[in-house]
Amino acid sequence: MAALTSRVPERVPDLVAALAGDRSIDGVWANGLGGTTWRLGIGDDVTYLKVGPIHPEFDPVRDAARYEWLSTYVTVPVPLHVGERDGWGWFESSPVPGWMAVDGIGGPAPHFADRVGETIRALGAALRHFHDAVPVGACPFTWSAEERLGRLSPRTAARLGRMPPLDPVVCHGDACNPNIHLFDDLGVAGYVDLARSGVGDRWADLAPASMSVAWNFGDGLEHLLLEGYGVGRDIPMDAVKLDWYSRLWDAGGERPAPHSP
Repeated sequence: MAALTSRVPERVPDLVAALAGDRSIDGVWANGLGGTTWRLGIGDDVTYLKVGPIHPEFDPVRDAARYEWLSTYVTVPVPLHVGERDGWGWFESSPVPGWMAVDGIGGPAPHFADRVGETIRALGAALRHFHDAVPVGACPFTWSAEERLGRLSPRTAARLGRMPPLDPVVCHGDACNPNIHLFDDLGVAGYVDLARSGVGDRWADLAPASMSVAWNFGDGLEHLLLEGYGVGRDIPMDAVKLDWYSRLWDAGGERPAPHSP
């Protein structure tokens, strides 16, 4: 996962201006790959536009298929206009309701700053809702450990050791805390950044979600997210899988940044 920053270019790129037409344009965030996200329009007519160089982490035509399929089951951005030209792509979508739980520069968002523990548990519950709501048997996409291991060098893959047995769900694919939106009452509002979503192991999502708690809320609170998910209630704790998928995430250069919406 590429690190994101709260800065956006002071000058609106020509591609963004052309796609926005006469709508207002407000910068939202920028990432380490050269991509930027912009809010277009005002009031009930707001959409969000992501532009950036085509990259394994950003292929708008490929990504749109995932969002369209997922939108049947959970609240996600609905693709409105996608395309690519001269090595650059764009993805314009409907907004997702609610609030990002993490502030754009790290730490809890203002809406949730006075109830950090409850918010972390709510993030775990929201991830569980995603896993329960999206039917694994019908999913046409994958995010398997085998695929991810195949992108590593043989030496790096070998250091991870034997792959654990699969507990399949449809994974979010980037279940870091900023990618889950919550309502004021901490109910789940929706999900963003789903370009990797597909069938994988539930702990492949729980690992980065737990790691992200340390980045965004502080050390020693990861257990709250697991409790919110249901670990220790109807999902057995699996420290081996949590460790293995955390190391796989790090090995793939996917480590979450503290300010990564």
